[in-house]
Amino acid sequence: MLKSILRSDAGVAVLTWLIRGYIGLLLATVRLERRIDPETARLFDSGKPFLGAFWHNRLGLIAAAWRDGKPMAMVHSSHGDGRMLGAALDKFITRPIEGSTRRNPLGALRGILRALDDGLPVAITPDGPRGPRMRCQPGVVEAARRSGVPVVPVACSSRPRLRANSWDQFLIPLPFTRGVIVYGAPIRLAGAVGEREALRRHLEETLTAVTDEADRLAGVEPIAAAPERPRR
Repeated sequence: MLKSILRSDAGVAVLTWLIRGYIGLLLATVRLERRIDPETARLFDSGKPFLGAFWHNRLGLIAAAWRDGKPMAMVHSSHGDGRMLGAALDKFITRPIEGSTRRNPLGALRGILRALDDGLPVAITPDGPRGPRMRCQPGVVEAARRSGVPVVPVACSSRPRLRANSWDQFLIPLPFTRGVIVYGAPIRLAGAVGEREALRRHLEETLTAVTDEADRLAGVEPIAAAPERPRR
């Protein structure tokens, strides 16, 4: 049913309106606690660009992690649901970047590098848009290496919450609840010694650790990553 709705311009418009309204309701009612690494706080205050990485299933509260009034770019897929999400977050995203690991990866990489070169921070889901869940794809590592900017791991959690029966077990925060956002220490991959696979794994493990910490602080059970697929 959802696929048929996404094929309709009217259906996409209605869903976008509903998602935008629900995000606004969450931002107005969820009691948020923020835990930020001191080095990351200094990076934010400096105004320098960075890559903000978070798992796809944490999109529900991610708008609360962005600073009001600050320009931000975000990578989203060219699928109907990706475009719908980009439209729903247009209050926070000043430059949407279309592309993904599966569709137009080079275009996405070029868009990320242009945004960073223009001084914009870029938000990215390393496991999006289709997973595996909480398994980092190589694109964010390549973007960090080429641009020289740090990667900031970010995680949101809340209690209580709903969990969708989807590939990523998407988490749906509820209004008038308690939430937490954790910003980990910056990860610097430019000039790092080691194979790309080792750097990819390091980023994946660090982001998962930050996400587990957010769940622990919220008082909920962490979500396990999907089984890792063999890499060529």
